[in-house]
Amino acid sequence: MRRGFCVAVYLTGLCFALPGVAAAQGVDTQDVVVQSSRTSGRADKSGEKVTVNVIYESVTSTPKAVLLVLPSTSGTNKDTNAPALNFNRYEPAYYPLSRNRDALLQSGLALAWMGWPSQSQFGKDGTASYEMQEDISSVIKNARLRWPAVPLILTGTFAGANTALTFALKRGESVNGMLALSPYWMRERGEKVESLKGLKALVIHDTSGECMVATGPEVGEISARAGFVRLPVNVGRVGQIGNCGDKSAQWLPQADSQLVPVIGQWLEGQAVPDHLGSDVAVVTTTERVVVVNGPSGKMEITLQTPPGKGPFPVFMFNHGDVDGEHAAIQYKERLRETLVGSAFLTWGFAVAVPARPGVGRSEGIYRYSQYAINDGDPTYKARHHSEAVLAAIEGLRGEKDLNLDQLLLAGQSAGGDTVMYMSTLAIPGLRGVLNFSGGRSNHAWNQSPKFENGMMIDGWTEMGKKAKVPVMLVFAENDSRYSPNTIRKSAQAFNDAGGKAELLLLPVQPEDGHFVYHRPLLWTSAVWRFVSGLRMGNASPFAPASPLAEPLALATEATHPDLFDLSRLPNKGKGCIDLYQQFLTKMLPRYFAVGSEGRGCGYSFGKDASEEKAVAACQKHVERCIPYAKDNELVKPALTAAATN
Repeated sequence: MRRGFCVAVYLTGLCFALPGVAAAQGVDTQDVVVQSSRTSGRADKSGEKVTVNVIYESVTSTPKAVLLVLPSTSGTNKDTNAPALNFNRYEPAYYPLSRNRDALLQSGLALAWMGWPSQSQFGKDGTASYEMQEDISSVIKNARLRWPAVPLILTGTFAGANTALTFALKRGESVNGMLALSPYWMRERGEKVESLKGLKALVIHDTSGECMVATGPEVGEISARAGFVRLPVNVGRVGQIGNCGDKSAQWLPQADSQLVPVIGQWLEGQAVPDHLGSDVAVVTTTERVVVVNGPSGKMEITLQTPPGKGPFPVFMFNHGDVDGEHAAIQYKERLRETLVGSAFLTWGFAVAVPARPGVGRSEGIYRYSQYAINDGDPTYKARHHSEAVLAAIEGLRGEKDLNLDQLLLAGQSAGGDTVMYMSTLAIPGLRGVLNFSGGRSNHAWNQSPKFENGMMIDGWTEMGKKAKVPVMLVFAENDSRYSPNTIRKSAQAFNDAGGKAELLLLPVQPEDGHFVYHRPLLWTSAVWRFVSGLRMGNASPFAPASPLAEPLALATEATHPDLFDLSRLPNKGKGCIDLYQQFLTKMLPRYFAVGSEGRGCGYSFGKDASEEKAVAACQKHVERCIPYAKDNELVKPALTAAATN
């Protein structure tokens, strides 16, 4: 078989091979440069022709079908320094097609691994762009020249499956089918996918919900509306909530022994099984959409539950303001907030995220900028938004796996302002309120917050007089909406008026502290203490299947002053100090090592952390390193004492 490097320009059909490039035994592998039909002039006016690298692999000159594998936004696929003829430049090694590459080829299929265009915007938006569709069309034409009579199947994993679906909707007549693996179909639910009912399509996806980034409801809905064959993959064990790593069930490792035969059966028009993987489907998280009556019509609520039957205590998270450019408005994408929700799922809570009117598929118009920054009634905006939240609570009371006698209301920004107001209402089952960066700002969007926001302080004074449940406040000092002075004074005003609020004011955060809710490692321990005091979860006769467990607590400067004393660090260089400050925000277990000669440092944290890994990270910079800190303690007090003398 011919092996080498092939440059192909589909407009002319020219192709030539360069010798000397090794390929796998028995596999014809060629790295082809395809010239796209477009130029880069639309983006940067350079007018340069856009090119796309494609790696073709086959073991026969007439394959059964060609899987054109679109590039993904994950993994190592953008590594331009990867060795020649290495398809993992475009597809991460832990993705299902990469893992099963040899078996796919030996089954008689050809693989065409498409790389990134020389001029393209990347990310979920970029892969669905008109320019990307032109590039895919050019690659398809080139593949047709190579194998004119062979069926071509547009194939993608995760974000690559988004690109495949978008291309099928716009130019599907140029392919013979679509194979979507672990698709991330969120924005696509608003597309007219019914138009694809004539397209041969197979969708293979995980059912465990372990990786909360991926979503099951959209996969099921789109597959049903488009008439796709949907093949769920079951896992026979409870996984780790929020695990999207290379060992995650999201990447379908449990289907490896069945994947290639099933793809072959599907291509030949044979019946496929009703599932892959385990015969017992065990879920890590279950996700569904509940539609209730809201103040402006139908309102959608995303509901996630942990393993077990429940009924579960309920953590209801309310989103911040949503402007017209947000995907939840522009594409009707469903709001989920999995980063915050994962902590509460781990503690045995059900997580409910209502979409207020105009957001996602909730009917109505979202009021974003119709509130005065010097409102004479500082609680007006929160009262207005609370109507939708109250409707969501009532709409969920019929869900049998929920225990709304144990309700924790939470929200961020406008959502936090809303639940702050709702602490004054007599809501059956409400135990407490968790407010992330929520209040009323009194400055324009392009201005800095005023030193003292009287409207917010006055509003919290009024709410404190009527507060009926405990409140926890989580803010950061560099919040773009409120100054630290306003935050402290508002909390004090709430308490002085009769409320009961605990303030966690975190130090300055990277970028905007208004979004500190997306950094759960900083607030999880304090929030756990607050929640456990509300007698929720396993303090109730309705104990969740996964009992609440206190997370490993992060130290603070107040509780562990020696740990935070930077003068003790043997290495006083800025790089090491910055690295150590990063270490202090990492989850436990964690380890920090320093060079024994006053230079070099490194750390290890998380599930597989170890002292050896921290030392190894340090030794990338210096020959000899020793442990310095473990979890919340200094492990070499003699060394640190010597360093300060």
